[in-house]
Amino acid sequence: MATADAVTLSACPVCAGERLDSVQTPGRWIGPEVFEPLRGRIGMMSCRDCGLDFVNPRPSSERLGAFYDGSTYDCHETAGSSSAGQTADFLLSRIEPWLPASAPRSVLDYGAGGGGFLLHMRERGWEARGFEPGRRGREACLVVGLDVTGNPDELPAGEFGLVTLHHVFEHLESPDEALSIVRRVLAPEGRLFIEVPNQASLRARLALPSLSSRTRVDERYRAYPIHLAYYNASTLERVLANSGWTVETSFTVGMGLDEYLVAGEVQAAPSSASATPAARAPGVAAGAAVKQRRLRHRVRDAYLAMGLGENLAVIARPS
Repeated sequence: MATADAVTLSACPVCAGERLDSVQTPGRWIGPEVFEPLRGRIGMMSCRDCGLDFVNPRPSSERLGAFYDGSTYDCHETAGSSSAGQTADFLLSRIEPWLPASAPRSVLDYGAGGGGFLLHMRERGWEARGFEPGRRGREACLVVGLDVTGNPDELPAGEFGLVTLHHVFEHLESPDEALSIVRRVLAPEGRLFIEVPNQASLRARLALPSLSSRTRVDERYRAYPIHLAYYNASTLERVLANSGWTVETSFTVGMGLDEYLVAGEVQAAPSSASATPAARAPGVAAGAAVKQRRLRHRVRDAYLAMGLGENLAVIARPS
């Protein structure tokens, strides 16, 4: 059922199950300038059959479009990309082992935003192109010289060795439509990479809607109501399988606890009279720093291996 402002789904968008329970909505919303009139008319539900949480009823396409074209959505700024710089290097290091040698080194970033990831890929020698339906995002990409389009029909068939969706899939009203486009443009040996917020992460488990009216700790995960679905490894694999894709590997990324911890310590520089032996011996201090870093990395790797990372990533191929 649909109105001018909202759409109600009668079944789970992943498994088509009809056993749906209402879930408390967060107190703090993204884009109140657009979505506040919908308060009390949109909500959240959880599927008893597959466990997916999703926005239902959800904002209409027109309401969502008004938000994405608005001035408050900073993901359409090149500097606002969360998948650029060192993050792009890390993700590429995880993706490349799954790319066949015969796959072309061409990438399509589906939902390119301001183009931060594409800029980094171009610097790494990839032929980079973007699909971005938002006017502001396309303008930001064009300013920095990126090849981007808002019309999927302009994308060439069978050309891209890699198609990426960085924090785009959870925003999609019709994931199967997007996956159909990806299948058409992907090279025969190509791979699909998707990264979404992880419903099974520790951050998600701590993102209690009751806290959001007083703090922002759940806002990044929930991003209600523009994150239309909240995926874990099982539901993401299932929605891909429904559209004819096979997940080859999955992993989690990011601790996602920065807003729960106190960051940084203020330390006074020691005087020469009170300096510790480590401070007077740079080699000893450097060795201690290396050990601490290794310990942090072991803790991080164990945390991510348990599937608790803030974001969930999959690499898939057409079945």
